This record gives sequence, C-alpha cells and structure tokens, in this order.
Amino acid sequence: MAARTISINITSDSVCPWCFVGKRRLEKAMTTFQGKHPNVTFDIQWHPYQLNPTMTAPMGKRDFYVSKFGAARAPQMQATMQAVGAAEGIAFNYDGVVSNSFDSHRLIHWAKQFNKQSEMVEQVFRLYFENANNNNLGDVNALSEAAERAGLDRNQATQFLTSENDADTVRQAVLESQRRGIHGVPHFSIDHKYTLSGAQEPDAFVEIFEELIQA
Repeated sequence: MAARTISINITSDSVCPWCFVGKRRLEKAMTTFQGKHPNVTFDIQWHPYQLNPTMTAPMGKRDFYVSKFGAARAPQMQATMQAVGAAEGIAFNYDGVVSNSFDSHRLIHWAKQFNKQSEMVEQVFRLYFENANNNNLGDVNALSEAAERAGLDRNQATQFLTSENDADTVRQAVLESQRRGIHGVPHFSIDHKYTLSGAQEPDAFVEIFEELIQA
C-alpha cells in the first residue's frame, strides 16, 4: 500500500477528564493500526474548547465537583473516573484546583510551531489531572515547567505566557469550535469525513481508519 496520511482534528479542553481518556484511547488505536499498516501516518491538530470560560479565581477541585454535581454524586463520579483512568494509565487526582484553561490553550497553540502540540497536550493533562501540588493552569511557572517536560524551552514559554501573544487567535478558535456546532468534548474530525464525539474505544477509531484506506 502507498504511504497515506490520515488527518485528525481534535477539539478538547485541558480540564476535561474524558479528553485525556480520549487521547490515550486514540493513541492505542493509532499504534494498533500502524502495526498492521506501517505506511500510514497521522497528522494530529488540537483545537481549543472551554468548559468554564467565565471562571476567574481557582477553586478547589473537590469543592468544584460538589458544586456542579452535588455532594452525593461527586464522589461517585470521581471514583468512576479514577477506575476508567487507571485502565488508560492515568492517575486522576482530585486534590488541587480547577482554574480557567485559557492560558493552557495558548501554550498548546504556541507549541504547534515546534511540532510539539501533542506532547504539550499530554503534559498539560498530566499537570492538571495528576499533579497533587500545583496543578493551576493559570500559573505561569507550572505551565512553563510543563512546556519543558514536553521538550520545549522553558524560558521561551515563560516569555510567551507573560505576553498577550495569540490570545485573540485562541479566543477566535474557541468561538469557531462553537460555530461548528461542537457542544461537548472531546470531538474528533477524521480526514474531514468522519466525526466522533466522546472518549470512544480504540476499535471505533480503527474501524474508521480501515474505511479511509479502503476508499
């Protein structure tokens, strides 16, 4: 088979646990598929979405989930997510804070020019969901350290984050996601022909990949 590149556009939010799960499941699917079809490569692009765009001050994660889902339901949901996460190699932690994710999206957008977008997404997810100390997505130092772990220059990341660079671009991208009718994340657009919503199992992706290379 001739070389083939499959494009995948992913709309997600850094504070969405199912987006982290969806990323891991997609990666499993790509690894499985490339085992059978080594000439296939994937072009992944990440796009921003904000579940809590008006949040100003950080709020404790546990308090946030209680306020959103209720005192009885929140612990049950957390236990469920921890079990789901464990199966995907994710250690969901409910210490720390929920904060506005806007700067994390700016950083992910910035990483694109270095071909490090997916690495940056991974480190932002790990920072927010697994770090029990400082997981504040509005904290420049925490985000700069995440950029360094993604293979980027920490000082450059700090300079970028302390500027207003790309703020308007990211705001417009968030609005564009809404205009496209995306009301929940994660959302996957595959080769501009197929869409999947939610953290699908790997087989769902593999089935679409197979259809694409046979078309």
